[in-house]
Amino acid sequence: MGAALFGDQKTLKEIIREQKRMVNRSIRELEREKASIKRDEQKLIIELKKAAKNNQMKAVQIMAKDLVRIRKHDEKFTGLIANLRAVSLQMTSMSSTVVMTESMKKVTRAMTMMNKTMNMPQLQATMREFQKQAEILGMKEELFGEAIDSTMNDEEDEEQTEQVVNQVLDEIGITMGQSLVDVPGKKLEEKKVAVDPADKALEERFNNL
Repeated sequence: MGAALFGDQKTLKEIIREQKRMVNRSIRELEREKASIKRDEQKLIIELKKAAKNNQMKAVQIMAKDLVRIRKHDEKFTGLIANLRAVSLQMTSMSSTVVMTESMKKVTRAMTMMNKTMNMPQLQATMREFQKQAEILGMKEELFGEAIDSTMNDEEDEEQTEQVVNQVLDEIGITMGQSLVDVPGKKLEEKKVAVDPADKALEERFNNL
């Protein structure tokens, strides 16, 4: 009902902005008036010096009193302008505080909605399941690693065994190939093959083709 009679209610930020605008306008008006007083002061000083040169002491006294009043008036304007600028700065700070407060309200509402929509039992169940699956995966990875290590160890054992055999053969001055040739049965078999007449005749027949 009140909003319909007096229009839309202004926010605190809008009110502060309007008041700050009014204060800044007053500062500009006072600065213009102060500049005008300064000009009057300069003119009065010129007139005062002229009267002093002409030995018009009565006029000098009157103008001197006026000069004192003008300068006091100027000081008042200077102080008032300084106070209004301080008020303007305070209003700027208030406006910033209002903006910060509004932002905090929005964030608080958002956090409240998140807390309401967040299902804690479901989240806890999800975390438990995640931990369970992570433990299972870790066990499988450990078993797989042990299997790989076992295979690699077998291959390493075979390589080390072969190295030992080669080392022993090197120490007695023979190689694996020579050890097979030096077997007595092998020498006899090679001798028999060399003197076999049937094989020799077959070889000559092939050569004559």
